[in-house]
Amino acid sequence: NYDFTASSTDGTLTIDKAHLTVTADNKTRLYGQANPTLTTTVSGFVNGESASTAAGFAGAGTASTTAVAATNVGTATITAGAGTLAATNYDFANLTDGTLTIDKAHLTVTADNQSRLYGQANPSLTQTISGFVNNENLASSGVSGTALGSTSATATTNVGSAAIVASTSGLSAGNYDF
Repeated sequence: NYDFTASSTDGTLTIDKAHLTVTADNKTRLYGQANPTLTTTVSGFVNGESASTAAGFAGAGTASTTAVAATNVGTATITAGAGTLAATNYDFANLTDGTLTIDKAHLTVTADNQSRLYGQANPSLTQTISGFVNNENLASSGVSGTALGSTSATATTNVGSAAIVASTSGLSAGNYDF
């Protein structure tokens, strides 16, 4: 019941840009250190292409974080951005944030040298803690607890020297380890 005639009007196939993903790379640093160089990775190329072979591919993605040297131990977001990226056949619609892991800074516990006379009891075996960052000190660092050194020397230990062993037992801190 129908007759088909050729039409002189052709349809249009619209080819849109493929979507690439810009991912902020995960990074790690210690408390008190400057952030490492933040980088991005671009993925999702099609037709066997890569950044070096895709038509018109140029530029660089961006990565940023609000974390600073004084940001506490834990994690912070690294925000991905398209930056100056451009390509003929791709867009950069997919952005994936990364994670900055901030680990504890390392403190050194040193047993303080002491002296006493033969036959006397050992003095208090104190320790010094060093290695603080961000202009912190023992009072401002959040270090809590007390740890004392130990020795096998007794009042009857002969004249000479005996080792004082440093101890971290009893010490804790949110942004430091020992």
